[in-house]
Amino acid sequence: MNKNQMVGRAIALSAAIFYGFNTTLSRLAYDTGTTPVSLTFYRFLMSAAVMILLVLLLRKSWKLEITPGLFAICVAGMFATAIGHLGAVNYIPVSLAAIIFYCFPLLVVAYKRLAHREAVTRNELLAFVLAFIGIGIALGPDFHEFNPIGIALALTGAIGATVFILSYERFPPQTDSYVSATWIMLASVILALMLLQFGFDLVPPRESVGWLYLALITAASVTSFVLSLQAISRIGGSIFALLLNFEPVVILLLAWIVIGEELSLERISGLALIVFALFLSHWK
Repeated sequence: MNKNQMVGRAIALSAAIFYGFNTTLSRLAYDTGTTPVSLTFYRFLMSAAVMILLVLLLRKSWKLEITPGLFAICVAGMFATAIGHLGAVNYIPVSLAAIIFYCFPLLVVAYKRLAHREAVTRNELLAFVLAFIGIGIALGPDFHEFNPIGIALALTGAIGATVFILSYERFPPQTDSYVSATWIMLASVILALMLLQFGFDLVPPRESVGWLYLALITAASVTSFVLSLQAISRIGGSIFALLLNFEPVVILLLAWIVIGEELSLERISGLALIVFALFLSHWK
């Protein structure tokens, strides 16, 4: 493994950590009265504003040298990920939604193996499977509340994440992550505005602390998204998707520390299996 790949893996794990913070803060924001669609809109809007400021401060070129079709596919994947992942928890338990959503690393590697004949080592394939099993053990999904709308939304999130990773992987290597992130965020804001026209209400937090959560969510979203784009460019979509399995580890640990959720022996065993799977992916 060369230095560039090592740095890319470290960036991917850092992105997973910030995604974990984002998920936990979203749970706290919902407690202040906002809704998934509203949170998605606010997150994209505030993130886009921060990204525009960063691009201006860093004096980067706004030019994005990709085809409109590829850009549209990437944005659609990103937006579907956000709506599907956040919307599913309104209909099915969080654990079940997460299990379905985290099928996306397997979908990424399956597509690349079947469509592009990309080689996957035995250890990497085993790591994908063990990580998925570990997530199942750690989250302990509840299959009693089987709502078809929730299932459909969770699947939409998983497919969206797969499409986003595979499409961004096709961006030119010289693509600036800050500039591409800004354009993707701006396009997502437009999509969110269009969604609000179909009967969804914009519901701001009822408590002032909710705006603090939104500010922290924005910081976590911007950081995790830029890191994700940099990681995909360095190590490719398959390994990036695998390393994102570290996010549930962060989510459960934060839920235990911040929210006070129980960290049972079963959950610890599942987390340990995920970590082992990620280490396994490094071995040749």
